[in-house]
Amino acid sequence: MTMPACTSGQRGPSEHYRREQIIAQANAHFRLYGYRKTSVANLAKSIGVSSAYLYRFFDSKQSIGQAICHSVLHDMHVQLQKIVDSDLPPIERLRQFIQTACQLSLELFLQEGRMQEVVIEALHHNWPPVTQHQHELLTQITALVRSGRESGDFERRTPLDEVAEGILQALIPCLHPVLLEMRPPEKTRQGLFAVTQLILRSLMP
Repeated sequence: MTMPACTSGQRGPSEHYRREQIIAQANAHFRLYGYRKTSVANLAKSIGVSSAYLYRFFDSKQSIGQAICHSVLHDMHVQLQKIVDSDLPPIERLRQFIQTACQLSLELFLQEGRMQEVVIEALHHNWPPVTQHQHELLTQITALVRSGRESGDFERRTPLDEVAEGILQALIPCLHPVLLEMRPPEKTRQGLFAVTQLILRSLMP
């Protein structure tokens, strides 16, 4: 699966070592200090360039945040796509997909420093990477359910798009950074187990 780069607010050549350096430094600063406390001036100083030079590649801190958000969510989708493309039975693939999506979200939003601030900002302002993230998840879930229908493991009565959207909505509490912070990770995993079992039973022919 190829996930096109989010280019909103980005300037200059798409491949340039300075752009990669800016993104790497921003990633480190956001994780350590948080999105709100990181400024363009801070990033420029840490790289050893002026703010004006940094603006040759990004037109604002938000565009840098979008690039980081795109990067971390893309990494999540790459790992999930491996499950979608695996040779496991459809039921096991869907089970692993749900469990892995939750675990990756827990690691990203609760264990990766203050990275959740970037995603929360993205959600509040509806950044393009968030829309793309939801679209990719829906596409992957649709592929899993379709595969199960083709093999005869899942029912075929309910419209496919309705099933995929329903599964995605059921997983929101395990994928949203704010909701994940509202209860201990173990409680989230326990709840996810119950939801997964309910989803799989509802898909039986």
